[in-house]
Amino acid sequence: MESMTLNIMNTDFYIEVPGASENWKEPVSKWLQYVAQEWSRFIPNNELDQINQLPVGKTLKINASLYDCLKKSNHFYEQTNGLFSPYLKNQLVKQGYNQSFPFSSVESHEERLDPIVKDPLHFLGNQQIYKTSNQPIDLGGFAKGYAVEQIKKWLQIHGFSFGIVDGGGDIAMWSDGEKEWSIGIANPFNGTEMGSIKIQNGAIATSNRIYRSWIYQQKEKHHILNGQTGKAAETNIIQATVITDSIYKSEVGAKLSFLMSELQLNKWFENSGWRVARFIVDQDGKTKWIKMGDGRYV
Repeated sequence: MESMTLNIMNTDFYIEVPGASENWKEPVSKWLQYVAQEWSRFIPNNELDQINQLPVGKTLKINASLYDCLKKSNHFYEQTNGLFSPYLKNQLVKQGYNQSFPFSSVESHEERLDPIVKDPLHFLGNQQIYKTSNQPIDLGGFAKGYAVEQIKKWLQIHGFSFGIVDGGGDIAMWSDGEKEWSIGIANPFNGTEMGSIKIQNGAIATSNRIYRSWIYQQKEKHHILNGQTGKAAETNIIQATVITDSIYKSEVGAKLSFLMSELQLNKWFENSGWRVARFIVDQDGKTKWIKMGDGRYV
């Protein structure tokens, strides 16, 4: 087996594949460095910032990978009626998330959330976007999940029969049947293992509202916002781990776990035809497995 560990985007990435004769680590590392540099909302004049600075009513041709990531995230924005949203940069900044983690508190100023504007981007094809309103982008965890998925696909194309790509809890794994992965679920309160999943093929994403949280105007804030209101999700759920057949679905499903009641989300998954398993931790430390569909996710 060969593996690589890399800390980037304030995230520990771990990739493991069978032994190989060719150099796969360098292109994987370069890809992650590109995403970290060009898709961060904290770096001025990068590719994402060029979109955010684009005047309303103008078009822009962008990098093919960024176009694909934005279009995929916009698909889930539409599918969830805006509840999941990549267009919440202003709302995050206004509530104190104006710097890269880690930090614990920020200076207070008048919090006046901007109104949510629907459908701020149109996708014209040929890597061109058209801006309809000034609702800036923050790809957040979706960009990390996209980076993980693209590494997985690249390694599969290059002939690796099994492997795992772990981006700080956003995990994609595949196997021809030779390998089964055992994935631990960390306790959000102390980091110890509180559960595990055995899986050959699929994806896992975990979100919690402890790590990316801060004090602002004497109130605890966190990064999981309701895309319809721009406000932080109000829920007794502390952590959600979601297993599906796609890292994109897992990432979105984890966010929705904080934004819908269990009954509403079960119904949404059922109507969407997703096969999902969820491991939920509430603020009292109680845990629960919830499975949808036929119960299979491998």
